[in-house]
Amino acid sequence: MKTYNCLFQELISLKNFEEAYEKARKRKSFSKEVQNFQEHWRLNLIGLRKEIMTKTYAPQPLKTFILRDPKTRVICVSSFRDRIVHHILVNVLQPIFESRFIFDSYASRQGKGTLLALERFDNFVRKVSCNGMRVHDAKSANQVLGYVLKADIKHYFETVDQKILLGILQKKIKDVDVLWLTRIILENYNSGNLGKGMPLGNWTSQFFANIYLNELDQFVKHQLRAKYYNRYVDDFLILHHSKIQLKDWKQKIAKFLESLKLELHPQKTTILPLGRGVSFLGFRCFYHHKLVRQRNLRKVKSKLTSLLEYYSEHVCEKEEVINALQGWNAYAMHGNTYRLRQRLVNFVEAELELSRNNKRQH
Repeated sequence: MKTYNCLFQELISLKNFEEAYEKARKRKSFSKEVQNFQEHWRLNLIGLRKEIMTKTYAPQPLKTFILRDPKTRVICVSSFRDRIVHHILVNVLQPIFESRFIFDSYASRQGKGTLLALERFDNFVRKVSCNGMRVHDAKSANQVLGYVLKADIKHYFETVDQKILLGILQKKIKDVDVLWLTRIILENYNSGNLGKGMPLGNWTSQFFANIYLNELDQFVKHQLRAKYYNRYVDDFLILHHSKIQLKDWKQKIAKFLESLKLELHPQKTTILPLGRGVSFLGFRCFYHHKLVRQRNLRKVKSKLTSLLEYYSEHVCEKEEVINALQGWNAYAMHGNTYRLRQRLVNFVEAELELSRNNKRQH
């Protein structure tokens, strides 16, 4: 297996720092912290680079806040300069590990994402159900043959074992300076359990999540030989025509996860007939249609409302509101959502017009 010993010079190159800076500030230009940094961005980047080169770099404490959507989650936000460092590290590591990832891992990867994951799921459903063959005594066209193991890893980001993660990285990465920076970033998070966890909200956490669970992907694809497997972060699905086979795989996966010090979520891991519809990535997916989940709808409404308030207060530009709306529409159009999308467009247009009128009056 090929290993990498001399990555630090690439990591500290000015080109890498500038690319990381551009990625970190993308769609964040309204932030006061970002504006302060970019006022003297070249000098700030040089100072940050010197800290990493001399091993004096220390990340700032994470800012935490509670997000309820409706599930309660603790989101951790790094300072802007620390987010640049995260991109510096991932820029170097991602090309190395990308070739190790399986095709059907869809989160935080270029050219992947939720829409392709949903399309792949549809493809799997067609194959397992023999192009929509119905079960005996089906009461609707959506009651097709086949089953799905829908699984979720319990408290995934809180329970990732940092020592195991570093061990996985060290199989490929032999550069001690790069491993030093990785360890510094990981240890900046305090989950309340020493050596455990990664912060929700960090770009490095999303990347490391794929490296950690690539161990599961390899097990499912090459040892269980499950053909119809689809993973997005810690949510994964396996489809098969046999419920008995899925039960067997569920037990073997639970046993394998023990080696990663993880466990399946007992309430969120289940085997269902495909005909009941499968909740996946914000949709409830049936053979002939998809419906947006109410939780997802509340989330986008809340985001758009916040952006509209920022726009009315001159904190963000109109384009940021429009981009958020168009992004969600591009996602939602993969379901049966025409009227829903039209209502949101009308709402946003009306609010933007109201803000424009208020600005003219003042």
